[in-house]
Amino acid sequence: MMYEFKVSELAEEFGVHRNTIRNWINAGTLPAKEGPGRKYLMKFHDYQKLCDKFGREPHVHPSNHVSPKALGALEETDKEPLYIKGIRSEIAVDPSWGDSCLTCGSCASACPISGVDGLDPRKIVRMAVLGMDKELVASNWPWKCTMCGKCEESCPANIQITALMRKIRGTRKRSEVPGPIHKGVTMCLERGNNLGIPKDDFVFLCEDLGEELAEDCCPGFKTPIDVHGARVLVTVNSKEPFAEPDDMKWWWKIFYAAGESWTLSSENWEGVNWGLFSGDDEAMKTVVGRIVDNMRRLNCQVLLLPE
Repeated sequence: MMYEFKVSELAEEFGVHRNTIRNWINAGTLPAKEGPGRKYLMKFHDYQKLCDKFGREPHVHPSNHVSPKALGALEETDKEPLYIKGIRSEIAVDPSWGDSCLTCGSCASACPISGVDGLDPRKIVRMAVLGMDKELVASNWPWKCTMCGKCEESCPANIQITALMRKIRGTRKRSEVPGPIHKGVTMCLERGNNLGIPKDDFVFLCEDLGEELAEDCCPGFKTPIDVHGARVLVTVNSKEPFAEPDDMKWWWKIFYAAGESWTLSSENWEGVNWGLFSGDDEAMKTVVGRIVDNMRRLNCQVLLLPE
């Protein structure tokens, strides 16, 4: 027995963003496949398991099963690369966008940089569907995009514009990725943070800030570094210790006032994953893996990211 749903509906039901549902599907965490009418299909018992995991009552019941036509469509949902007049598109995440996108302009009106150097999310979707991969990869549009997701949030057709932008970025040769981003990813892989701050310098700075905080307003405060068993592992945006170190104190004051158990890691403390933004999946996984290793090494329960 199958359960038919829209991404937006399931996201609302479980209180998460639509991209979270899509990420679960892409990762296989949620065993669903695309069905007819821009909907998804999954086995009903998988839907029930998801409800149990979140402690929620199912919104539908087994009697609400989908039609044989929809079941047949499920078997045909694996998509081949799109061909239009002999041109093959490797970037178009979903060929049905050609029919789904109405060029209504909702994405363009929501985009904070729409019109800059001619950037328009509608153009990008159309170019991808038409197989203009080379032109998109060579353009500067994907690198002006902030990946804020406002375009996708406003799209009535649920087109995965953010995933498209990231796929375009990931298709470009790493040596041709804009300098600061490529350098930041490389630096993070080599030294554990995007700006290459040495471990000793970071630890010294944090301890020094802690002493200032103890003198100013938090008696007895000492910056917790590599504290095993702390509840919260706090990661840091490297621009703060590099250029705005006093900004780090605001979180620390809150933790102090709340009596929270928290810690910083002395290594691989970077919380901004430029591998994600640049479309570099391998780098992204490496950075995430390091944070996971810190969580396990220090036996923390909660992760705080600076973004």
